[in-house]
Amino acid sequence: MKILYFGTNHAKSIKPLMELDREHQIVGVLEWSPKGSASKEFLRQIYHYGKNFRGGIKTLRSFAKRKNIPHINTQSCPMDTGEFQEKAKELQPELICVSYFGDRIPLNILEIPKYGGINAHGSYLPNYRGAIPWFWQYYHMEKEGGVTIHRLTEREDEGEILLQEKFPIELGLKEEALLHRITELATKLMTKTVREIEQAGKIQGKSKGKQPEEKPTKQSHHGKGQRKKHEETSRNLFKGRCIQRGEKFIDWENWDVKRVYHFLRGTGAMELNPPYLGGFWEVVDYRELKGPSENTPLMAKGLQPGDIEKSKEGYRLICKNGEVRLKSRWSMKDLIRQLLTAR
Repeated sequence: MKILYFGTNHAKSIKPLMELDREHQIVGVLEWSPKGSASKEFLRQIYHYGKNFRGGIKTLRSFAKRKNIPHINTQSCPMDTGEFQEKAKELQPELICVSYFGDRIPLNILEIPKYGGINAHGSYLPNYRGAIPWFWQYYHMEKEGGVTIHRLTEREDEGEILLQEKFPIELGLKEEALLHRITELATKLMTKTVREIEQAGKIQGKSKGKQPEEKPTKQSHHGKGQRKKHEETSRNLFKGRCIQRGEKFIDWENWDVKRVYHFLRGTGAMELNPPYLGGFWEVVDYRELKGPSENTPLMAKGLQPGDIEKSKEGYRLICKNGEVRLKSRWSMKDLIRQLLTAR
């Protein structure tokens, strides 16, 4: 089958692409890049190059160059232009496959291929539609995650479900491990779905394929009242969303140490200010206090939940009923990431 592939320079995009290439003809790749300065784009390329698996293809551009097929970037040729539409038509794809792509695809583009388009989404839809679903699964301490292959429509992550599968999220599972599970499962389900489409000559949804039409509650974290409302409606939410710069999520007054530990392990401790430029916090483990008496020495020092204190073993993050043990580390990857997110 002739496939036009949409993705980014991340393993979650590149791994499915490599597997699809084993059985099908990739006629072109569209790389999504966020708008920004040329210097930040250069740093972003280095960052993703270092994060991806060792050996083989590391970027969409290098894949296209090796296969001698068109590589298109959304910055130089946006999807809503006539230029991109003409390029897509010239490639004559039968199917658009999408994984870890940062924008909605216009309907006129989805109408070009014979079979339309399919997307690999990192949650068990309809839960956690939208951006960074794994982040919100950590936020809500979900015990299960999943991957869904669904038909692409104009509405975000609301197309007919074609194939999906769940996996467990253990307490303290690191972000890298979760993303690896998502990548492996997305690769398996994407290749299986494309194989089924080719064999059937059409896209066939499952019996439960149609998603509910309820509109998701908008998520917000600005102010205690809105946070409380968000907590009360969390189980009815169907949507993830992008994170705003400087946004905080941990409710230090109400979250217990186990939830703080799990959230920090799954989000790379992004909530905490880095110890120094290029530094990051490694979340080691946690200790739950047996009773209020154990917390008295900490309170006597004037320490409050959210404070970080140096200890013999490294550092400890104070929580309302315990502490999270931290170690400070340095890496070039985090230095680049901090430069990318700096104003």
